Amino acid sequence: MKHRLLARPLRLLPVLALVGALLALSAGIASARVAPPRPAAATTSYKATIKDGRAAAQALLEQSGAASLSLALVSGDRVVWQEAFGYADKATSTAPQADTMYGIGSVSKMLATVAAMKLVDQGLVELDAPLALYVPELATQFPVYGQVTIRMLLDHSSGFPGTTYGDASTSVYFPGYLQQVLDAVRTERPKTTPGYMSVYCNDGFTLIEALIPAVTDKTYAQFVHDEITAPLGMDHTAFPLEPFAVGTYAKAYDGDVAHPQEVLNVLASGAVYSTPTDMGRLGTMLMNGGIVNGTRILSAKAVADMSADQTRLSFNPVPSNAVRYGLGWDTVTEPGLKAVGVAAWCKGGDSGDYHAAFTVAPTATLSVTVTTVTPLGSGQCETLGQRILLHALVDQGTIRRLPKPVPAVAPPVKKASAAELGMMEGVWAMNQELFRIAPSASDPQALTFSTLGQSGWSPPGEGLRLRTDGRFHVDGKAGSLYTMAAGGRRYLVNTTVGGYGHYLDSSLLAQKLHPLKALSAAWQSRVGHLWLAVNEQPDSSTYASDGGPQLLVSAVPDLAGYVTVTTPAYGNQVVDPSESDTLGSMLLQIPGFGSRDLEDAVVTKHGAEEWIQFGSTLYRPQTTVPTLSGGANTVIFGAEGDAEWRVLSSAASVQIGAGTAWRLYDADMAVLAAGTTFPATASAPTSRCYVLLFGPAGSSATVTVTPAAGARTDRQSAALQNRPAAPWPTCSARLR
Repeated sequence: MKHRLLARPLRLLPVLALVGALLALSAGIASARVAPPRPAAATTSYKATIKDGRAAAQALLEQSGAASLSLALVSGDRVVWQEAFGYADKATSTAPQADTMYGIGSVSKMLATVAAMKLVDQGLVELDAPLALYVPELATQFPVYGQVTIRMLLDHSSGFPGTTYGDASTSVYFPGYLQQVLDAVRTERPKTTPGYMSVYCNDGFTLIEALIPAVTDKTYAQFVHDEITAPLGMDHTAFPLEPFAVGTYAKAYDGDVAHPQEVLNVLASGAVYSTPTDMGRLGTMLMNGGIVNGTRILSAKAVADMSADQTRLSFNPVPSNAVRYGLGWDTVTEPGLKAVGVAAWCKGGDSGDYHAAFTVAPTATLSVTVTTVTPLGSGQCETLGQRILLHALVDQGTIRRLPKPVPAVAPPVKKASAAELGMMEGVWAMNQELFRIAPSASDPQALTFSTLGQSGWSPPGEGLRLRTDGRFHVDGKAGSLYTMAAGGRRYLVNTTVGGYGHYLDSSLLAQKLHPLKALSAAWQSRVGHLWLAVNEQPDSSTYASDGGPQLLVSAVPDLAGYVTVTTPAYGNQVVDPSESDTLGSMLLQIPGFGSRDLEDAVVTKHGAEEWIQFGSTLYRPQTTVPTLSGGANTVIFGAEGDAEWRVLSSAASVQIGAGTAWRLYDADMAVLAAGTTFPATASAPTSRCYVLLFGPAGSSATVTVTPAAGARTDRQSAALQNRPAAPWPTCSARLR
């Protein structure tokens, strides 16, 4: 989970792409005729499935440029097809094998769920008992957290803000991350009342890591091994607690440059490495009601609880088949198979380097797992898995033919009233981006759709028009958008074609923002400025990636009263600063994925400076970073042990005498050099390069600066220190 960090989940694709793919609700689903469900015959060869799936997997690699992909199709308790494609190691032209491990991202949550349900089966915990009963330190600052049950952790309804991204990814395993999450959720304001709605939440699953040792004598990783992976024979499933042996895992790449092994500290939420055949064993256990080869792993009731739709009684005005949380599962009504009358459960996973999809169709006794490396995503893995299962259903005779695509047609245009246009127009927000729907300059009956970027609203998508079905569609494309009121808020509802292309699915896309009072002078003074992270581990991916340590505060064009807080991990997130000069409040309430990973922006005083706490990460103002002068400079690390930033006024050679780690950045926060040995020397090629230093609390380090020949003097470059670097860090990563 590095900050070229975690690829966005399928549900959070850029909204312009979503609009371009809209499909009308009124279009009919031409689905396959469904035969009565029956278990797959042991003799089914699945030859047609394998032929088509192989071609689809190879085409996916070729189109994406991803280095490798591995998959397995399981029927009952036998692996009917396992195959890997591409190169696990490009340098040695080594192909992935059946036992080559891939990160499975948030598919790791299935192991956390099974672990929690094991505790329930063993009578050690109750599913609907408060977590604080077993982990008392949780409920300290906000009493409402005492209402969070174990079920709420597993169905994303805890009300926690979302994901503690600070130190979630480091170069080596960081065992202190769990305590950071506990500290964070104790002090972060709840997003909603526990149980009100289910919104994707990694921290809820991370807290399963605290639950296990609280009621057993084992760590989370040991419990998963002893109680789940070892009994199931999942011999190539592991946590990255230590570096893996070379050749045991598939490498991810930028071009032909291999990434180092990805290490995530979110053990229960997204850190597991596994293989498709290992995951197939887990699938067999689940489709068999908790038993594999005569060994019971879970009770049948536990499996049934996992596969029940947990969103039925929560705030969920537009239930999406793709997001019907079970316990652990993203959906217990997998839409591609539901469209042909077959029940299935699905979980997707993304990290910075790896992507996966795990789908189980219990009545058809089938499961499929697809794993791959970036730049492919879990959505593409899910679609490939869905395609494989549809062909397998034909091969086994459960359905008679493949379903037909939904026709890409839109209903006839209908004249829109001013009120109908007005409900669509305005600024809308989801968890990591904002967009605007506005009247078209060329057609008063048409609307444009644009996203907020560094240069404002762009690019406009033309041609949203009201149709006879009462929804807005794009000319020449299938699809629809409409608005609805629910829970005292107005939402934009999006209907799209999904997966293999044979079904439609609707979901709440975004929440409408209404103008507030003008920004206070305090908040206005922060607009356009950057802050720099100071309190994460030296090897955190926040520091290691270009632009990662920055936080930017911006105003929202054409909408009074709001600001956005932008970081690579959290994206371009809107907050409400209208009630306080020191608090920008998270405000979105969109079930599913649309309001995941929200945070408050909390402004605190450090001497005369304003610092910002966002999530677990503390940021200092970039404009007040001290300048290193020529010669020897003494840098003192404060009692908190925070990292120290310094800026160079000219091109120079820098010698760092002591500390625990250091980094050198250019003016745009691209990493130029880094190290952990001392004394260390680095060269800053231009003015306004930044030095980041780490050291023990209360210690000091000497930094000696030798200006390069012909470099500007400090006085000539003094004005540079108060000019922000290139703003708008790119949001390129999420954990799912």
